[in-house]
Amino acid sequence: MTREVDDIVLSSVLWSQLREHLLSANAERGRSGCNEQMAFILAAPNASGSRTRLVGHELLHAQRTDLDHQSPSAIGPNGQFVATALTRCRQEGWSLIEVHSHPFDFTPGTTFSSIDWSNDRVKMPKLASMLPEPFYHATMVVGQNSLDAHYYQRVSKAIRSVKQVTIVGSESDNSPVLRYFPSSSSAAASLPPHVTLPSDVRHSRQLPLLGVATQEALSKARVAVVGLGGLGSFVALELAYLGVGHLTLIDPDRIELSNLNRLIGAGPDDVGRHKVDVFRQVIERLAPGVAVTAVAAPLLDCIALNHAKAADLLLGCVDTHGARLSLNHLSIRYLIPLIDAGTGARLGTDSLDARLGGQVQVVAPGVGCLECRGFIHAQRAAYDLAPPEIQEYERARGYGTEEDRPSVIFLNGVVASMQVAETARTLAAASGPTDVAPKLVVYDAKTQRTFPATVSYSPECATCGTHGVVGLADLAPLQAAFQAAPTAGPAFARASLS
Repeated sequence: MTREVDDIVLSSVLWSQLREHLLSANAERGRSGCNEQMAFILAAPNASGSRTRLVGHELLHAQRTDLDHQSPSAIGPNGQFVATALTRCRQEGWSLIEVHSHPFDFTPGTTFSSIDWSNDRVKMPKLASMLPEPFYHATMVVGQNSLDAHYYQRVSKAIRSVKQVTIVGSESDNSPVLRYFPSSSSAAASLPPHVTLPSDVRHSRQLPLLGVATQEALSKARVAVVGLGGLGSFVALELAYLGVGHLTLIDPDRIELSNLNRLIGAGPDDVGRHKVDVFRQVIERLAPGVAVTAVAAPLLDCIALNHAKAADLLLGCVDTHGARLSLNHLSIRYLIPLIDAGTGARLGTDSLDARLGGQVQVVAPGVGCLECRGFIHAQRAAYDLAPPEIQEYERARGYGTEEDRPSVIFLNGVVASMQVAETARTLAAASGPTDVAPKLVVYDAKTQRTFPATVSYSPECATCGTHGVVGLADLAPLQAAFQAAPTAGPAFARASLS
């Protein structure tokens, strides 16, 4: 059954290209520079238990030869351009978002004209009858300073407003990775913009630092914390203290005695229990206003994925390359910003100095991902994601038998707090202007220093690049890799730990 569409999600790259096409004056400014322009967006649904989002994947620009008519107040595509888009929707499974501009509109309330409404009332039911579920059809109008969007709801046979357009990714080093543009019709039906949060004694001491808008953004945010180990335990509790509205905790593991040196809130009586259950109870006691969903399953489990892809932000607190690879793809495919963190320690030897530190980094379209930055070891990821029988086969031949890595609570605490601070900054930027932090920050525990590292987006990246998996969403859902039976020989070369 078709559900309500919560928002339209576009990458910063697609959004920039769309605005350039719709609103930038062309070379023949005197004759057609103020004409309306249009485009189609091929989109994929992100349908979870809590909401449905339309995720943009590809932009189809309408050129002059694709139009039947065009003027400063009207525009219409020709049959061939429409047929090409609908054929791809039918054959490849895409949903369709029609976008056109009102270049003459500089108001904060751009909305559909009576002609737009008349056209949509005719064509939307027709398209719904032509293309079966899960096809969605939405239209959007973009002015110079605002936009509006709605879609056709099959069950009610009505045109319903889309709450907002969400932009994920950065257009430059100084732009945030998450922005919201409320649709004019949705904003008109909501509370006035001057309404603020009621008096909140619990968070009153942090309001002067964060501000009311950021606190409200935190209270509305859905954040998925993947991994409840040394990092994740800190992160989950700090987010609860900050006042995040909904926390999803994902981790399949149970608490072991060797975990108790670094799991904040866990004690000897919790040994043997699932980590997510322990921390759900701790959070419910410490911050009863925070909704908590605990999922005792690996990320690639269908239930865990269903909850993770409903998040506004993903926080990676995992310690394997396979889990990081899965998170990286989830972020890019579904256009959900990922804030990844990791810690590491290397004991000193005669030839190598001891190292102790960690890093926090942001993954999003236009920013780069863990793969193009070199943070994923392909062989280790393949081993991590392999079925148990293949892992057993490889362990019998010496792969995957390394000792557990050292871990200490104060290192986890520092890096976790950096990750939570980046979460607050990301949500603050989404709610209004703020300083933008570097996309990768490295912490050196020996010198007690942090320093930004330069990252760059590579259009050639097979994951987040131009021909990658950006915005594929439910048309290419994540699946566990390497399902084949064990091979006759070693599948993974032994990796160096240096």
